[in-house]
Amino acid sequence: MVAFAGTSCARSSTIFRFQGASMRVSGQLAVIVVLGAAGFGGWYAYQGGHLAKAPVIGSYFAGSAQQATAPGQGRRGGATAPATVEVDTVKTGRVVEVRESVGTVRAFESITVTARIAGIINEIRFEEGQNVKSGDVLVQLDADERRAEIEQAIAEANRALALKNEISIKLDRAMTLNRTGAGTGAQVEDLTAQVKSLDGSLASAHAQRKAAEARLEELTIRAPFAGRVGTRSVSLGAYISPGTRITSLDDLSRIRLDFSVPENLLGRLKTGQTVNATSAAYQGRTFKGIVSTLDTRVDQATRTIRLTAEFQNPDEALKPGMFLSVGLEVTTKDDAILIPEEAIVSEGLRQIVYPVKDNKIERRVIRIGQRQGGKVEVLEGLQPGESIVVLGVQRVRAGAEVVARPVGSPPPAPPVPAANREQPSRSSLNVPQAIGSALAAERR
Repeated sequence: MVAFAGTSCARSSTIFRFQGASMRVSGQLAVIVVLGAAGFGGWYAYQGGHLAKAPVIGSYFAGSAQQATAPGQGRRGGATAPATVEVDTVKTGRVVEVRESVGTVRAFESITVTARIAGIINEIRFEEGQNVKSGDVLVQLDADERRAEIEQAIAEANRALALKNEISIKLDRAMTLNRTGAGTGAQVEDLTAQVKSLDGSLASAHAQRKAAEARLEELTIRAPFAGRVGTRSVSLGAYISPGTRITSLDDLSRIRLDFSVPENLLGRLKTGQTVNATSAAYQGRTFKGIVSTLDTRVDQATRTIRLTAEFQNPDEALKPGMFLSVGLEVTTKDDAILIPEEAIVSEGLRQIVYPVKDNKIERRVIRIGQRQGGKVEVLEGLQPGESIVVLGVQRVRAGAEVVARPVGSPPPAPPVPAANREQPSRSSLNVPQAIGSALAAERR
């Protein structure tokens, strides 16, 4: 009896648990059915346009629909709008092939002023840094001894001349007596020989005078050309020997610039080519000159050839010994095809551009030359007048359709949706603002 009662209780407990589980499952199914019905009803209302008629929610759905169908976005799975790119026309211009180098400045004419003979400095007739003309006296050495030699040579010449005149008179008298028979021929011959000897003495005296005058001139040190003198190395009264430095003299109105270029340019080098030089001492200033001399030999160690360029230097800004950066204009082309650097896409060793024709993209391989001022010379692959993509090359591909507008032009204003034009106040408000407005209206 007890066992039967226990079994009955166990069965009752099992039935209660089964019923409880059945009720929970039924509740969950009911919730799912309700949510499904609500979702279906909302979808049906949206598809039928009933939500658009609501005063608050309708404006939100209308704005969402307009944003979903905005230009350039498209719906999921639909075709995307053409990309907008900026294009430019291929033009021609001047391109200069420039080769870089470095050079050293030297004066157009430059010497170290020295003395040819020994002597004592009697006068210094220049100031340090002074501009002098050709022939100006710089230094005068003591010349008393040389003047004495000149005076002695003059006296010797005068003595020989006076003696010659005296002998000449005797010769004329002897010749007269000889014609009358009172004189002898031997006397005439003797006097004639004396006159010839005195002629030699007179010539020697004149030569000695000229030599003394030349030695006197060597004691006067003059400027051989116009220029500017440097610092002096001697003082008044100093004894100098031949070769002693007195000062320097440089013609700085023009300067020479020596620089070297590789020998592979030898076939394109010539005198008269333009040279642009810059110095760290004068930021932003460019000095222009021309090639005046090409060396006759190529340096075997560096395989370069030396060139000399001449520059006008009226303000003497360039000094001998300065270091300059040099740009040699090797060739000049006035009708080169030029495109912006931004239009070129590098793929390995190839250069790619994207021409635009009838709003369709082409892909073309080109060969480039010189780069200059943000422009690139095109040697092959493009013709003047063609349009190419400059900005937006990453968004295009061959055969794609694009919307092209000139480079640098302002982008077009986006179109205003019709709903925004009819109800500007609602379209400019977001959802919280619309709900707040609706609640305020209800309260009124």
